[in-house]
Amino acid sequence: MKDGSTSGLRRIAYFSPLPPEHTGIADYSNELLPFIARLAQVTLFATHPEQVVAALRTAFEVRPLEDYDSRPSRYDVAVYHMGNSMYHDALYRVLLRHPGITVLHEFGLHHFIATRTIGQGDFGGYAREMGYSLGTEGIDLAHRIRQGEAECPLFTVSLNERLLDHSLGVIVHSHYAKDRIRDVRPNLPVTVVNAPICSDLGSPRSRSELGCPEDALIFACAGHLFRTKQVAFAMDAFCRLRADFPRARFAIIGEQSELDWDLHAWLQERNLADSVIYTGHLPDIRDFVSWIAASDILVSLRHPTAGETSATTLRGLAAGRPVIVSDHGWYAELPDDVCVKVTPDDEEALYQAMRRLASDPALRREIGQRAATYAQREHSLSVAAQRYLDFIEEVFVSLS
Repeated sequence: MKDGSTSGLRRIAYFSPLPPEHTGIADYSNELLPFIARLAQVTLFATHPEQVVAALRTAFEVRPLEDYDSRPSRYDVAVYHMGNSMYHDALYRVLLRHPGITVLHEFGLHHFIATRTIGQGDFGGYAREMGYSLGTEGIDLAHRIRQGEAECPLFTVSLNERLLDHSLGVIVHSHYAKDRIRDVRPNLPVTVVNAPICSDLGSPRSRSELGCPEDALIFACAGHLFRTKQVAFAMDAFCRLRADFPRARFAIIGEQSELDWDLHAWLQERNLADSVIYTGHLPDIRDFVSWIAASDILVSLRHPTAGETSATTLRGLAAGRPVIVSDHGWYAELPDDVCVKVTPDDEEALYQAMRRLASDPALRREIGQRAATYAQREHSLSVAAQRYLDFIEEVFVSLS
């Protein structure tokens, strides 16, 4: 912190997307940083320090990313937050020059690598990354992709090996990710820290604010809505459900991204325009959470998975809402009694899960109460911060 009250503790150079950037990892860091700052001296590094929200600039020193190259010895360790989007491109370049502790929010990074290479017209760079991961087989596959003879194996080839080899240790949020890292880099220090979540972000919106009748049953999908979040799949099940629950509503909370459907045309074709609420991007996290808390049932699917941990799912649990999840990856690690798990791509299973919750208010309350207790106990910000510092010490010991 700027006041210097943490003198004598570890000096951390902290690299992460930060608000107001439109990514859950920015919100993650914003919530976690005050707790880490109680245990260490923290300096933030950002692509555009002047754009970081005022609260963080007041509480922390925020420096340009390029400054770290001339001052790494001023810090005991660099902590890098890596996700599967171009929000992490600039800090990834620093990571490759200055290895540190990597917080890997998604096991697979193929989308990120493909975007920063093929997406910029750099097929040679993509071939090099495929070769680094898969050898000559990967280079051959990259050439076939360029010729249009094969598709990018976005979910089956992780392309994270270079990052792992430039990390002193890795923090992940699931045993799924830890086990897969162990498979490819068995000697790399890695630990699981449950993804922390703030469980006190305000009250739910009222039905009148949502433009819904007081007795409306509200389903919701939330977050940055990529195709893999299967919004259309959930909406198909909702469309079936409406026959027996005509006062049901469906809220799409967040920003559409690369969805392969025209939402408005889809709603018009099914005469559902009056039954669906679409918020678009909500820049204020409290506003976003208030919409989740206003829903009765959160549908938080993901298929296929890149080994991510869903902050949206955790926010639903923390808000005491029953959440329907895909039964694989990190989602499968959630206790069975705090959510409802469905087999990925099983349309009938999803419909039956939605119908069962819609029909049973007592069941919704029971699952929601267990979910809130679980989130508060297992996904604490203070516990996560302590686990970060404990792991940093473990890595220091292993390297000494």
